[in-house]
Amino acid sequence: MKSLFVEIKNIILWSHERGTWQYDVLCALIIGTIFLVPSEYFGDRDRESIKTVRANERPVSASKPGETVQEVPVAELQFFLNRLNKAELILNAPQEALSLFLSDKLNQDVSVSKYEPFINPQTRGNGYKVWIK
Repeated sequence: MKSLFVEIKNIILWSHERGTWQYDVLCALIIGTIFLVPSEYFGDRDRESIKTVRANERPVSASKPGETVQEVPVAELQFFLNRLNKAELILNAPQEALSLFLSDKLNQDVSVSKYEPFINPQTRGNGYKVWIK
């Protein structure tokens, strides 16, 4: 019985030497937990659950009724503004620049309620996440 308590203490205090079978089993348990437990179990409390779409796709509903979220790549926005000879808008009035771009892309008048810069991890491209009405 005493050896059971000693072993539990050794596991909790991680006092097994590297290279022992006990150490290897503990490492395997940790790695197994990381890869085998579904990600939904841990949750993503720090992320907002807002669906986004690219500017040339059909918009989806956002967190507020009547509002949608669009992703606008910086390269496309700069190309559009250069074509209109209004490249300075991205620095001086980014909300107006985003509104012009999305109005042209979606073929309708849009009102930008909020925007924030982001980096797309899949394409590693910079852009803006834009909330429109």
